[in-house]
Amino acid sequence: MTNKRFTPEEIEIIRQNPYVVSVRSTKITYSLAFKKFAIDQAQMGLSSPQIFLMAGFDPEILGKPRIYAALKAFKSEAASPEGLREPRGKSRQERLAAHAKEDLTKKQTKTAIRELQDRVNHLEQQIEFLKKIQSLRK
Repeated sequence: MTNKRFTPEEIEIIRQNPYVVSVRSTKITYSLAFKKFAIDQAQMGLSSPQIFLMAGFDPEILGKPRIYAALKAFKSEAASPEGLREPRGKSRQERLAAHAKEDLTKKQTKTAIRELQDRVNHLEQQIEFLKKIQSLRK
């Protein structure tokens, strides 16, 4: 890849592209839809910068080394036994949406049940200990 770091302004520009899952100062994670689009366009003979330009990316911001490396990685992934796949992890928006959907009462109930089970186990151990002490006194 390249050592070019994105400025906060460039990050915001890149983040607005619908084909971007996440972007940091040194890394962009592209969506599966973009990977498929890029592979299809490359098979039709378009160059890497043309593909990224068609998808709404500014090649000047990304830089040619990053563009060529990304397309090379897409082609390598497509040739793998698993084929093209969704990026690992979730975007910030997806994580927030998933957290909003979580039923916190279920988590609280599970935690309460686990705590009660631990308490029951501890009390059973105490009872066994007291029985042994009582049998030793006799």
